Amino acid sequence: MSGELDWNESYYFNFFDAKQALTAFMRIGNKPNRNEKSVFLFVMNKDGVFGIRNTEPCDENKTLCSGLRFENKGDVWKITYNGPLFDMSKEPVPIMSSLDIDWRPVNPEMDYHDCVDAAGEALSAKTASEHFEQFGVATGKVVVGDSSFQVEATGERDKSEGVRDWGSPKMWLWLNSVYGADLGWNATKLSTQMGDVDAGFVGTKDCNDPVVKIDIDLDYDGAIPKSYRMTMHGKSGKSYDVEAKILKYAQLPMQGSKDMMLIETISQTVMDGRTGFGIAELLVPSKRE
Repeated sequence: MSGELDWNESYYFNFFDAKQALTAFMRIGNKPNRNEKSVFLFVMNKDGVFGIRNTEPCDENKTLCSGLRFENKGDVWKITYNGPLFDMSKEPVPIMSSLDIDWRPVNPEMDYHDCVDAAGEALSAKTASEHFEQFGVATGKVVVGDSSFQVEATGERDKSEGVRDWGSPKMWLWLNSVYGADLGWNATKLSTQMGDVDAGFVGTKDCNDPVVKIDIDLDYDGAIPKSYRMTMHGKSGKSYDVEAKILKYAQLPMQGSKDMMLIETISQTVMDGRTGFGIAELLVPSKRE
């Protein structure tokens, strides 16, 4: 751990259940040099977007914050929560909610050092230089107020360490999608004042093909993305073409940066004739020109 104020260690999970039309995404971040531990948890379903954000002083429980807990139990991550969520479209009235989820990894954990050279590492030094990704399957129960869901879902997790300065990138794209329980990918494009960094993977239960270059075209409806077309170029020499449309989104002002806006979207993607689902996350300037 460095002595920089914005050194961060964070844990992130998401999952999407197509049959229930339910998505959840959540993160616990630790900035010990600021004595700050932060959390967000959001659930999207047919009734709306429900979420919570909070900060607490740091302690020894790096994966517990405001009732959200991540526990690594061998080959499964246990995700639990009991507490309020708030309807993002209404006055902030608490809705008692809970999660009890088993999140099982599928592919080998992907180290983003396999995607970038020394120049790329230098460019990403302010946005968590140690970064690991993995896709998986999630099963269990989600309760939001009077609505209860038994979920069988797929999703993505990441673990990152390093300086996390939300104001340093000009923009980033963090995209993922999973197809059944045997194929998934992540594509990350970071834009800085000095250049772009591309990273990610296309993975199966046996191996990952690191992504070294990403070509993407985004279509917007105002400030919100509505679709994208992308080609990921793997370290193996293989290219992967993806077409995606955005199904639902949540727009979140960034803690720690009044100039940036985080847009979390549910996306439906098609690759090699297969349809998958995942999150398309964009960090963009809060006011688009």
